Amino acid sequence: MVSILTTQLLTITLSSKKPTNSPPRHFNKSQQLNIRFSFSLNSTNRNRTVPNSRPLLPALIHSSSISTQQQQQQQQQQTETKPNPLSFRDICQPHVPDHILHRVEEVGYVVPTDVQREALPILFDGHDCILHAQTGSGKTLTYLLLILSLVNPQRSTLQALIVVPTRELGMQVTKVARMLAGKPELEQKSYTVMALLDGGMLRRHKSWLKAEPPKIVVATIGCLCQMLERNVFKLESMRVLVIDEVDFMFNSSKQVSSVRKLLTSYSSCNNRQTVFASASIPQHNRFVYDCIQQKWTKRDVVHVHFNPVKPMPSCLVHKHVVCGKERKHQILLSLLQSDAPESAIIFVNEQSEKSKKAGNAPSTTLLIDFLKTSYEGSLEILLLEEDMNFNSRAASLLEIREGGGYLLVSTEIAARGIDLPETTHIYNFDVPRTAVNYIHRAGRTGRKPFSDDKCTVTNVVISEELFVLKRHENELMFNCEEIFL
Repeated sequence: MVSILTTQLLTITLSSKKPTNSPPRHFNKSQQLNIRFSFSLNSTNRNRTVPNSRPLLPALIHSSSISTQQQQQQQQQQTETKPNPLSFRDICQPHVPDHILHRVEEVGYVVPTDVQREALPILFDGHDCILHAQTGSGKTLTYLLLILSLVNPQRSTLQALIVVPTRELGMQVTKVARMLAGKPELEQKSYTVMALLDGGMLRRHKSWLKAEPPKIVVATIGCLCQMLERNVFKLESMRVLVIDEVDFMFNSSKQVSSVRKLLTSYSSCNNRQTVFASASIPQHNRFVYDCIQQKWTKRDVVHVHFNPVKPMPSCLVHKHVVCGKERKHQILLSLLQSDAPESAIIFVNEQSEKSKKAGNAPSTTLLIDFLKTSYEGSLEILLLEEDMNFNSRAASLLEIREGGGYLLVSTEIAARGIDLPETTHIYNFDVPRTAVNYIHRAGRTGRKPFSDDKCTVTNVVISEELFVLKRHENELMFNCEEIFL
């Protein structure tokens, strides 16, 4: 039983089954829903307590025991009666300009993902929303379509703000926004998009803001707060605020105070539509409660939680190899030779403060030096880490996107939101410290649209850390096969 103290809160938890072609906000019986309501509370004695429904696991187990012949008959019946799925145009046409929908279709996005199909009608209805769905499920396109449905290109004022935790994610979101928001041939005005990601370029941005205020700004919280504190621009006309990777930002000691200030001091939830997005929101019921109590969102916020049983894409194969610490480099080299990845990301944990003070070289530097002398494959070896300056980090990403295959050695900075669809393999050279980090690292592969190809996540583990991997395995409900080299 769960005691709910908020008002008008709606949480929708969807299973992985695809919904049928039905009107927005209507759910059929084949979907497993976890819908929890609470009602207006006028006194402390009126708390409503309702059952906390869970997915019907016995029903799933029962369905797996059906004979092959029965399954084939059911599939044939479903194929015969299944209506055509809703398209982006079906859902968005009354709200999103036609030239933007045409661009969406040109890129290849015709049929929305499950989370897009459920979230877009809710957003178009004007609700604040928490988009809580696995990596690669289309959260970015979802909130960009909302923004482009509300922004008026004829108004020379900032109307939408997207806040991101890293410059790399900001560059990616900006690229997609500009691709969708390009000016149609007959229009006088366009949906101008500004990337406010580098503190060293604030003077140039300041001049741009005075000359022609952008309609949409993509910003890191640090750069944004600098501009707001200097009164370079205000958020009075902002209609939409998006906080991407919201759990990361609230868990970052460097960013959390600025995010709270943005949500409550620089703007009011009553004057904007607020969207939070992430693949992982630990203690999400508590987070929704805080959103309302702290006035980060309106009281009718909707939590769209898609596929909680599988927090990672189903196309991933998880493996691990146990070795001594002194053999980790050689084991990684053997894996690269045997796997022959098309492109791969190798994740290394951040260097500890103790190691920095001792004057030790970062693990990323040691690994890059080893690969450059020992790896004989054709993939280009690149580095991406927090301590690199903005231009170096941007250059690494540009080489990845314009070049051929790559071996990207990175810290946690590449795990959040960066979309590199050509990545076929992930190697955790160091075991992720948390299950959330595992989700986001693993989510950098298996991102090719319309592809069911299997992708691999391999963990190089010393025996003392094996329990950490097993803990992630239990918490995230995946099977990690041990391999021997």
